Formats: sequence, structure tokens, C-alpha cells
Amino acid sequence: MNFNYNAFILGALAITAIYGSNVLYCVLCRLYNIRIMEFSVFFSSGFSIHRSKVAGIDFSLGWLPLGSYVKPLGMAANAEERSQIAPEDQPYALFNKPGYLRIVFLLASPATIAVLFLTTYIIGITTSAVPPMDALFNYMIDGVRAMFTSQVSHEAFAAQTQQILQGNSAVMIAFLILLAVFLVINIGPLVSQLLSSADGEVTGAGRIVMMVAMIVFMWLALWKIPMFIFSFFSWQQNIMYVIDCLLGLLTAGVAAYFLTIAVVRVFVR
Repeated sequence: MNFNYNAFILGALAITAIYGSNVLYCVLCRLYNIRIMEFSVFFSSGFSIHRSKVAGIDFSLGWLPLGSYVKPLGMAANAEERSQIAPEDQPYALFNKPGYLRIVFLLASPATIAVLFLTTYIIGITTSAVPPMDALFNYMIDGVRAMFTSQVSHEAFAAQTQQILQGNSAVMIAFLILLAVFLVINIGPLVSQLLSSADGEVTGAGRIVMMVAMIVFMWLALWKIPMFIFSFFSWQQNIMYVIDCLLGLLTAGVAAYFLTIAVVRVFVR
């Protein structure tokens, strides 16, 4: 099994897209004088690889490379959290800022992904590295049909994949598809936030809808889509691809984490 350079680059690009959303959250917090409590690259289940407190922000480098997040003060905005925030700190809490900021924060992640998608596509179409949008869109639709119906067979979709990759960049096409998947996955948190009240609580039918939406999107993101992709390769190829993708993701994530700490040390007081 040989090192898969494309998988490594795709992993690095994936965490860059997620990290870009966090940078936008931080910019919004600085613009509206919202205190950032925590900045985490990767998730920490039980322990963190590295922790540091810089400019009042708790930085955490986790070991589970499934995402990244920023926690502003007063993010949940429910009654219990509000009661735990000291009166002198409440002016820096998210729930004490203009109401439209909830929508802005809600749209920050999908907006970042959409901008990355358009930027990648423009670069790709300018350099003839990706097919035209209509061909790319039809290819993704056929992928969905092959995944959920019998209208498009595995063999036909595999042949279509070979055709669309001819003369194009496999990494750029894969990254565009990954960004499209990220946009779909973002629907889950959007539904959750839209169903919640101003104090962050979700009750009644809204709670049921939110739970169903989250289960469906977790199933898609962690099972259905990966299993569909893996079905086109041997288990040796899949193992090597996953390992190389994780290496790229970890390398870029660790670099982004320590670069962020260095920037904050220099520019944030």
C-alpha cells in the first residue's frame, strides 16, 4: 500500500474549511466585543493533547479529528447559564448583543463553506481542473441516486466517475463534493437553532423534530456517505486512504492550532 497524496491533501483541505468557519466566528466576536471562552481544534473526549490559556481564551488541541469549535461567552443563553455569569461580564456575552447576531452566527459556517466552494470552483474552472457546474451538479445528483435508489447502478456511477476525472483534478473535485456535503450537514444545526427559543430552550414538537434531524444527519455523515464511498474500493485501499486523509487532517489541524495561539499572543491584548 502506497502513500496517497490526494487523500493527504483532501484531509488538510477538510480541516481548513472547518477552521475557516471558526476564524469567522472569532472575527465576529471581536467586532461585537463578545468574549471568547474557548477555541478548540479537534474534540477532546477524556483528555486533550495540548491546552493553553492565552489572552483569557482556553485553547485546546483534542485527539479526535472530527471538527473544531469556538465557544463565545453566553452562547447557550438559557436561564441557568445567564445566572452563572458575573454581572460585570454580561456586557461581553452573546445573549446581550443585538438579536440579529444569532442569525449571523447561525449562517457563519454555511457562508464560509459556500465562499470556499465558489472560490475553489472559480480557480478550478479557470485552470481547467474541474468540469463545468452543470456536469458537476449532475454527477453529484447521480451519486445521490446511486446511494439511495437503483436508478443508477454502482457500475454506471463508477464509470461516470472515471469519465469526469479525465483531464481534471481529483483533489479539487473531491473537495468540491466534500464542501457540498458539509453544506448539507450544516442543515442539522440550522434546524436545531431555528427551533430553539430566544433563551436557547427547545420544547415539545420542536425537540422531537430536532432529535430526528440530528439522527438523520449523523447517520448520513458517519455511516451512509462513507460506506457508499468505501464500496468502490478494496479494504486495503480504504484503510490506506483513511490513514492518509487523517494524517493530512491532523497535520493541518495542529499547524492551524499553534498558528492561532501565536497570532493571539501577538495581536490580542
